[in-house]
Amino acid sequence: MVGVLLADEGEKRVRLRLRWVFTHRILTRIRHPVRVPIPPASSSKRPRWPVIVVSVAVSLAIAGGGIAVAAWVSGDSPHEFAASTTAEGLSSTDGTVAPTTPVTVALPKLSDYVSPDQQSAVGISVMTFTDLTRSTPARGDRETLTTRPLTVTVRYPTAGMPSEEEIPDAPAYAPAPLILFAHGFDSSSQRYSSLLHDLAASGFVVAAPEFPMSSTVFDGAPDEYEIPEQTRDLSFLITAMTGSDAPPVLAAMIAPGPVGLVGHSDGAVTALLAGYAPRFADSRVAAVAAISGDFDTFGGEWFTTSDPPLLAIHGEFDEINPFESSETLVENDPGPAMLVMVQGASHLGSAIDPETEPAVARLIAFDFLWRLTGSTDSMMQTQAAASTSPLELVSRHD
Repeated sequence: MVGVLLADEGEKRVRLRLRWVFTHRILTRIRHPVRVPIPPASSSKRPRWPVIVVSVAVSLAIAGGGIAVAAWVSGDSPHEFAASTTAEGLSSTDGTVAPTTPVTVALPKLSDYVSPDQQSAVGISVMTFTDLTRSTPARGDRETLTTRPLTVTVRYPTAGMPSEEEIPDAPAYAPAPLILFAHGFDSSSQRYSSLLHDLAASGFVVAAPEFPMSSTVFDGAPDEYEIPEQTRDLSFLITAMTGSDAPPVLAAMIAPGPVGLVGHSDGAVTALLAGYAPRFADSRVAAVAAISGDFDTFGGEWFTTSDPPLLAIHGEFDEINPFESSETLVENDPGPAMLVMVQGASHLGSAIDPETEPAVARLIAFDFLWRLTGSTDSMMQTQAAASTSPLELVSRHD
């Protein structure tokens, strides 16, 4: 931390200017959006400056060979700060006092500095939301519950350079669109941590529940027929996380607007029901990404002409749900849909293989920026990402 004191003495002014120049050069070299003004060089006719105390915190973090610089003034939050200084007045040569001129430079919006190709640091929090209107069956050592508690891991963008590390309960830099992720059968959200991390670092709040009857974090045999209840879990969480009774911390984290759903395997079917089955469909869902999914109606109809856009991603050598499963999905969807193959990928590998996962996360992030925020640039990036190895665009229709 560098404490800077502007005083009357010429020697102190020189030291001050050198420090400002040093900070300015660091910020310029890393192309940081915040700029520190440099005081003019001293002269014999320079008016006397009053004492102004400014505290500049320069945080240098080495992450992947990069340098991050963050600055705070007067204790303002990073949401509001860049550089804000007000002088009470400057003495002129004739003894008059110059008028006060506040100077405020606002930090850029989240979308200005965080994207799939320019990721941020990631914060992480674990929350529990309880649906009081539904019960939970017994499983393992757990007895039947009269309510349905859901443990949710929430990842989100926070200020800082991208890193594999996640910062517990870090402040959210700015509100971001919400994505809900549904894990596969006999698995857990922890297995997909790299995918969820990359989506959050690309500018989204990513909430991943542990489903009470299919997650491996709970004892006992899993129940594959709980998929309809898992779909209801997703709708409940949208309400719990964005409604009027949502925890205050989420208001600073989640941007108002439509929601995206991502799921893998049975989790993909869970998300598909919430997007395309009329008896489960949630109108707040504006985009669905189904990884290694399947076409299972659970006894009801699928697809209408007003459904959200579908992004179907499938491993070339899926040994559980054949690639044709997603082909059937896209062929039956009358609305906007895209089918993308993950070359050489298995059923689980399409979501977690370190060789292909970054490309899958990047595609979903651009697609959701397009669908949830209306970014035309992201529309073109989505089409390009879908055709870049290890991904292959198989079919699409609007």
